[in-house]
Amino acid sequence: MKGLRKVLTPFAPDQSGAVSVLYGLGGLIVIIDAGGCTGNICGFDEPRWQNVRSAVFSAGLRDMDAILGRDKLLVSKIADACKKIDASFVALIGTPVPATIATDYKALKRMLEKEISLPVLTIATDGMRLYDEGEALAYKALADEFISKDGSLDEITLGRTPLTYGSDFADITLEDYRKIGPSTKVTAASASGVEAAKRLGIPYETFSSIAADLAGSIPSGKVLVCHDEVFGKTLRDKGTDCDIATFFTLHDEIKQDGDKKITEEDEFTDLAVNGGYDVIVADESLKPLADGFKGQWIDAPFFALSGRR
Repeated sequence: MKGLRKVLTPFAPDQSGAVSVLYGLGGLIVIIDAGGCTGNICGFDEPRWQNVRSAVFSAGLRDMDAILGRDKLLVSKIADACKKIDASFVALIGTPVPATIATDYKALKRMLEKEISLPVLTIATDGMRLYDEGEALAYKALADEFISKDGSLDEITLGRTPLTYGSDFADITLEDYRKIGPSTKVTAASASGVEAAKRLGIPYETFSSIAADLAGSIPSGKVLVCHDEVFGKTLRDKGTDCDIATFFTLHDEIKQDGDKKITEEDEFTDLAVNGGYDVIVADESLKPLADGFKGQWIDAPFFALSGRR
């Protein structure tokens, strides 16, 4: 049945992905909601929340604020917060509320920039898409605002965020983004990293260090990898004969025969049980969906899918 979930919990949505990219960059992050989306992001989808401070706020919209589109009130709140917090930029993160009332992000950006002396990023996430698409939108906003492509940074890894790789992720500073130039070596560590690299228009390579470390422990045979596409591609590049199945983005330049974008639990069950695979590399939370699989299971935690670090 389309959309039916009997085992898996909801995956991290696009607004969580956007916050994940921006979290450690020193900005003032404002989630345009009544409070619920912010609570989910900070309480469930952002593993750094308990240990690393970041200025993440809810717009605190009340019913009439949303219905009447009281943008001036929101701008006033943000301007007041900027006087109290030393921030490098302001980011407005969308949720189902502004999507429903058709919030004009360009107008909000113009209004805010008249009141504050900081760059303003607007990210039109809507809570209806998955985290990797939100990460891609955040990278696009960063590229549009900060990247001049005349810098001299040697190398940078994009897309290695906590939502894909748990606690093992690459810290990037705002200055790193400002210093990206045509000679910068860009490595895409996930699907959102591929989107970011394509946005920059700079040649890039795909590589997941965690997948590379795992490659030597995977036995020979027919292998199914259910994870991020770059994770699977790295295993393939390291010599693993595998098919990639992912609930998230699968780019044409990575996809090969046998690879599949999946959306339903039943699709994974069919692959695992009837696909003739000897080995499955995936988060353990998917195991109950593979009842009847007789091969070897290799655990590959995927935070956005299961919340496991």
